[in-house]
Amino acid sequence: PFFDGISPFIPFNELPIKLSHFPLDGVDWRAVPTTHREPLLDLTDRHFAPTTAVIEPASGIQSLLRRTLALALPLLLSLPLGARETMSVAWSHWPPFSEIEADGELGGLDVTLTRQILRGANLEPEFRNLPWARALHLMARQQLDVAMGALKTPERERFARFSAPYRRASFVLLSHKAAPGSTDRWQGITHLADLCQQTGLRLGKLRGTRPLPLSDACPSLRQASEYNSDDRLIALLLARRLDGVIIEWQYARHRLAQLGAEEFTLCQVLLHQQPVSLMFASQAVSDAALARIDAAIADLPAPDAAFAPPVCRLDGSQPREEGTQG
Repeated sequence: PFFDGISPFIPFNELPIKLSHFPLDGVDWRAVPTTHREPLLDLTDRHFAPTTAVIEPASGIQSLLRRTLALALPLLLSLPLGARETMSVAWSHWPPFSEIEADGELGGLDVTLTRQILRGANLEPEFRNLPWARALHLMARQQLDVAMGALKTPERERFARFSAPYRRASFVLLSHKAAPGSTDRWQGITHLADLCQQTGLRLGKLRGTRPLPLSDACPSLRQASEYNSDDRLIALLLARRLDGVIIEWQYARHRLAQLGAEEFTLCQVLLHQQPVSLMFASQAVSDAALARIDAAIADLPAPDAAFAPPVCRLDGSQPREEGTQG
């Protein structure tokens, strides 16, 4: 058997532990007389803490070796009865959707739902910590199976397939509260038409985000300045260097709570409720598997009230049609 001579498969999230080497762990070097410590210096040179630059190639080499051996004896890769196919899933730190929780385990709304959906379809997620741009790059090359919280676009459909929507993301326009004695720039804006005709508001949005449905008819939103991160948007808002920011509500609420700044802001407009899906590399999922995934999504319980859209002064969100993509 071709696999007898190699170690068992190591999941991606276990590779850092397997590759790490700390030979001085457990050695009480302080108890060693100073005249006898010199041999320990050789051990320090053998310390190794792997980084992403090492872990990703190691994972690729492992997969390549096993696939090569499998070509010689395909039956060795047959899954045992009842075993689940493993799918690599990208995640990055974006609370409250994906984050390392207080107990050290990976959690968050998207992670929890993805686990439930894939396991309901008899698949097993293997989470990989990857920046979003890197995840898209790997998926386009069919080297990553799943991305969470994805929007369906024509560009992505060239290399990916999408599940039915499994939650909705709420995009809002947040403002800071007027400082005592200063002019409230939002005073007098009582309708969406008032907002769209404003020329003096300093608005910001995340660079590269898709235009919201309301933007086409609303010049003030369309002309918002772009910034590289949501954290930068929040920082500029709290510093009163922006009058308002277009941002995903759940992340904004989480970050403002971390900063103790929840009472500093107001939700001016609920702009859009965007359906998001699981995105799969086109070669990673069959029609039958995608049908099982959609069935698991249909069986999800009602969304937690904690993730409901906020109550804002104005509602500019589009009428929602079940099963459609924004």
